[in-house]
Amino acid sequence: MKRINTEEILEELQKKLANDLNETQVIELRNIYVNKYINPIYQELKLASNSEKREIGNFVNIFKGQINNLIDATLNKIKHEQENKQHKLDYDINIDNVNLVKGGLTPISLITNDIIAFFEKLNFQVIDGNEVVLTKFNFDHLNIDIHHPSRSYQDSFFINATTMLRTHCTATTAEALFNNTSSDIRVITFGNVYRNDEDDATHSHQFNQVDIIWARDDLNLKNLKWLISSLLKHLFGEKVQVRFRLSHFPFTEPSFEVDVTCTNCHGKGCSMCKHTGWIEILGAGMFHENVMKAANVKIKTALAAGIGIDRLAILKYGFNDIRDLYSNDFRILNQFKKVC
Repeated sequence: MKRINTEEILEELQKKLANDLNETQVIELRNIYVNKYINPIYQELKLASNSEKREIGNFVNIFKGQINNLIDATLNKIKHEQENKQHKLDYDINIDNVNLVKGGLTPISLITNDIIAFFEKLNFQVIDGNEVVLTKFNFDHLNIDIHHPSRSYQDSFFINATTMLRTHCTATTAEALFNNTSSDIRVITFGNVYRNDEDDATHSHQFNQVDIIWARDDLNLKNLKWLISSLLKHLFGEKVQVRFRLSHFPFTEPSFEVDVTCTNCHGKGCSMCKHTGWIEILGAGMFHENVMKAANVKIKTALAAGIGIDRLAILKYGFNDIRDLYSNDFRILNQFKKVC
């Protein structure tokens, strides 16, 4: 077989294809190269001995494939450019639509972003997590007894015996804590939670929470009170007063309900705060030792807090009905454009 330099031929073809050719010219170029270089080899193949046919056949198939690859790539490029050109003739996606009106974030998003911004400055890891969780993280790892009312099918949404819609973001926190080897764990989780409540002005079967955990060996109640007080002053202003009341949660010991001065009467007493001057805002405490054991971490102490975003929005922005937060009423949402 007459030896030819395929590399030079292919390089020559590639240079010709780089010119501004149309589809017909590219196909003609394919025919020229096939007739000039491929067909003569096929003629040689007919006259070759049986021992030479295998070698020549492999050579011509590879060479012809290389030519076709260059031609086909150029044809695809031309087709793609023609399609783009046709689309540009049909419409232009860059034309301004005069009917589009600038939107704004909802009160839920505004407060969530504000809380996240506060904790990001303290190097907390932000996790939204899955809304479908294992019951072991929602209950078992949080020291919630098998007989606790929230574990009944009347109070929570179960998918099966081991899977459910999370009833609190602490389930996601427990999962983030599980087998964590860090000596300083700072996590904030947020998102939707679900409970089997009748929807009314103050309750919803689905609402939003933020959950916080800070785990380190030297933490104590002073750290907890400083962190929560700093957060609430960040949200409501430096003048807001914060009160910690002893309470009980299965996953914290000691546990606290945290109140702030009423945003309506500023502590003087009104119907909104039931004339106490205080409004309950969140639950907090130090994680129970059983929770730390279930998490399989070496750290001994961790502070935690859970905050209902919906309640914060009602207090901060003066809503009377929690359902207004989910109504998609533009008359309500338009009021928050300037807040964004």
